Amino acid sequence: MSELSQLFSNVKQLPVLPILLLELMESFSDEDVQVEEIAKKIGMDQAISAKVIRMANSTAYRRGKEVESITQAVIRLGFNQVRSIVVAATISNVFPETPGFDKNKFWQDTFTTANIAKALARHCKLNQETAFTCAMMHSIGELLLQILKPQECSLIDMAIEMGEPRLSAQRETFGFDYTQVGAELAKHWNFSAVFCDAIEQQLDPLSYENPSKEAILIRLAVFSGFAWGANLPAEMIVARFPPLLTDYLNLNKDGLVEEFAGLIEAGEELGRLIAN
Repeated sequence: MSELSQLFSNVKQLPVLPILLLELMESFSDEDVQVEEIAKKIGMDQAISAKVIRMANSTAYRRGKEVESITQAVIRLGFNQVRSIVVAATISNVFPETPGFDKNKFWQDTFTTANIAKALARHCKLNQETAFTCAMMHSIGELLLQILKPQECSLIDMAIEMGEPRLSAQRETFGFDYTQVGAELAKHWNFSAVFCDAIEQQLDPLSYENPSKEAILIRLAVFSGFAWGANLPAEMIVARFPPLLTDYLNLNKDGLVEEFAGLIEAGEELGRLIAN
């Protein structure tokens, strides 16, 4: 049995997804989804509804007056955006607190990546909400490792502080990395191939026979977030996008530089709302 298979051998340790989330994930590929019925189910979960309404009223989504219900959120934002927000809020609730793990930073980084991926999707005419949701889940493997292997993750954090890259530290310690764990978890949850492929391919999407465009968006978004964190200006970040990736997506960069600071700010705000 491989190291990765051993990690998943005890299914009782794995987070269990609510039925609502499974229905939402399936609805991404269902053109005949019953929006009213799903909105009604969302409204029955008070904790998720409250978090979704807070996010819908954030600067990332707000359009005019504040919304006060899921129905208003659907009318204001549209079902696709609300669905992405609900998926994000539900995923964040699935994973328990882990001592010593900075969930605030994790979710801020995650939603910064997701918000950039969504914007990039708009610039290459791909589905923005699918891109957002794929990117929002790109590091779920990291969360699972923190739950199942907290002591080993602490050692990895020490190695990172000493200058070792996270990927190599994880591979040396576990025999696999967070992207492989995330892809396996997505398959365990029976997510569609769109989401599984995006998570699995995110490190080197063009090395696959059928590259996932969502994985390419994740790659560019992660690069952008790291570069911004290193205080590189937006002009330099966009100029340094790998041409092979942008050409594959037929990415139109017009206006992207001007959007950049707002994307980062909105992503960080969504992360704070989710963490709290």
